[in-house]
Amino acid sequence: MKPYDVLLFDLDYTLLDFDADMLMAFEQLYRHCGFDKLIPYTPAMLELYEKHNNKWWERFEAGQCAKSQLFLGRFADFLAETGFSGNPAQMNEDYFAFLGQGGVLYPGAEEMLRLLSSEYPLYIITNGNAGTANTRIGHSGIGSYIKDYFVSEAVGAAKPDPLYFEYVFSHIPGFQKERAVVIGDSLASDIQGAQNAGLDSIWYHPDGSWKNPVSVPYTYEAKNYGDILRILLP
Repeated sequence: MKPYDVLLFDLDYTLLDFDADMLMAFEQLYRHCGFDKLIPYTPAMLELYEKHNNKWWERFEAGQCAKSQLFLGRFADFLAETGFSGNPAQMNEDYFAFLGQGGVLYPGAEEMLRLLSSEYPLYIITNGNAGTANTRIGHSGIGSYIKDYFVSEAVGAAKPDPLYFEYVFSHIPGFQKERAVVIGDSLASDIQGAQNAGLDSIWYHPDGSWKNPVSVPYTYEAKNYGDILRILLP
């Protein structure tokens, strides 16, 4: 007997290589804004942006800010530290336009989804941007394996908020909590979200070195896609 009836996959850092997509999008944005005419683009500029981006995402996942504040705040802080002139709202809009051209898939992800989709209905649960999720999934080539996807921006709540998961539950036919599992890399959003919603979870951390400093409980641990397949296709 299969251990579950429904699989809920996180998107970024679990299936899609968000770092690769972000690098491409930010470098395009940097040049589009003309910043390269002041200071040539280097990876250090991406690191500076990521510092502020990560800070704002931590605030968002802790419920300390709205997503609109996150989107503007990261670029406002980047501009403040670099001394560049720009409009954070326009930068955010342009950034998402460039990001929507991405969709880099981790090696082995498509094969895993192909195998699992023959046995399970697969759904995507993501705190990403509603405007880019569809195009990135399309560009990645995994759309045919996915029944549906739920983007926090469109839902009006985000992982790990139970309200986000309640929305997901209500949009999956015949959903039963005890027969579903969350698969994701983030302890703060995916695994804590599963715990908050009363779901089993598979904590996916492919480098094998990540720690669980706050001891978020999880059901299974997977260090590669083979581990996930062994859990779900016994």
